[in-house]
Amino acid sequence: MQVTVENVSELGRQMTVTLDDANIEQAVQERLKSIRPTVKMAGFRPGKVPMKTVERTHGPSARRDVIDDLVQSSMQEAFTQEEINPAGPPHINSMDDKDGTLIYTIQYEVFPDVKEIKLEGISIEKTVAEVNDEDVDQMLETLRDQRMTWEPLKRAAKEGDGVTIDFAGSIDGENFDGGNGKDVLLVIGDGTMLAEFENQLVGKKTDQDITITMTFPDDYRAEHLQGKEATFAVTVKSVAKKKLPKLDKDFAKLCGVEGGISALKKEVQANMLRELSTTLKAQNKRKVMDSLTENNQVELPESPVEREAEYLLEQAKTNLKNQGVNVEGIPFNIDDFNDAARKRVTLSLLIGKIISDNGITPDEDRIKEVIDGIAESYEDPEDVVKFYMNDQQKLSEIQMMVVEDMVVEWIYDHVKIEQSTSSFSEVMNAATA
Repeated sequence: MQVTVENVSELGRQMTVTLDDANIEQAVQERLKSIRPTVKMAGFRPGKVPMKTVERTHGPSARRDVIDDLVQSSMQEAFTQEEINPAGPPHINSMDDKDGTLIYTIQYEVFPDVKEIKLEGISIEKTVAEVNDEDVDQMLETLRDQRMTWEPLKRAAKEGDGVTIDFAGSIDGENFDGGNGKDVLLVIGDGTMLAEFENQLVGKKTDQDITITMTFPDDYRAEHLQGKEATFAVTVKSVAKKKLPKLDKDFAKLCGVEGGISALKKEVQANMLRELSTTLKAQNKRKVMDSLTENNQVELPESPVEREAEYLLEQAKTNLKNQGVNVEGIPFNIDDFNDAARKRVTLSLLIGKIISDNGITPDEDRIKEVIDGIAESYEDPEDVVKFYMNDQQKLSEIQMMVVEDMVVEWIYDHVKIEQSTSSFSEVMNAATA
């Protein structure tokens, strides 16, 4: 086998493979003989179809199969021989087989050779935060709010009260989509519905029928309602106020904690610390990776970028489906994912360069620490640890996570770090946003 490779662009290559003793005709005959017993044809018993007839009917497809097998096997051998790792599936440009010789050319892309990682003069912001007593108290109030009940009232509704209503809306006497509702609970002032609608419920009582007239904003999300005046026939079915549970041992039990409020506070604080640590780590890691890609531009082959964009598109569809969204009518555009795909491919190449240059390998103690951290939030931590340690795919994910953490630490050692202090709520709100 003879192999020649030439550069057709910075990352594009053309390879010509010559197989002098391809023995195509012999291989075709052997293939035809192997399929002859299964060939069926009217007038002949199975396996008794004349060889010449088999050649006439199945010869072209057998030849294609033989050549395809030769190309695939020799192509892989050629890549191994030339120590080439193509960035994507090769494309066959031409093929010629004459007198037992097969010659074909293929085009493919290669990954760029990242010469060095540039980090000189770079400064990266690293955010730190802590959980204080006020944060824990606020979280307890959130837990109370999540477990609150509604206490019926005889008085008129005011802001902050929960009002359960039936309503039927119309525009110019005609009902419109989204204008009707039954047993709808809204908290006056929470913005569940437009303020002009909610404000007209103030002062109303249970079992009262009212008419609300309002005008939809010009920039309302439903275009067919923008700027339109609507009338709503509303029945107030109940008025109630929030009733929060007391912070006592019964509330702690309601939250699944024995030992009273002090034990609940410790549990809440521990959970908040874990959540804060995980969120800060992710945010700071993102800043590091953003800085790495911004300061190290890499020429990219198109094939892996296209594959990554397709993966991100499918991931977006899956995420929406998991949220109950019907994605069939959504006009997804692969171009919308190209920038993110390029960034991810660039990052992969740069991280790979750092790992190979510095001999970074996953530290076993850190792997165990990560798995233990995941397991401690479960009822049976030991079972979770065993699951990760015995599942090679899950274990590989943890190993890669540890390696990436070690890469981040290596980058921190080679840049200027500008530390900024934030609060628990600011960090968590940023993560939600």
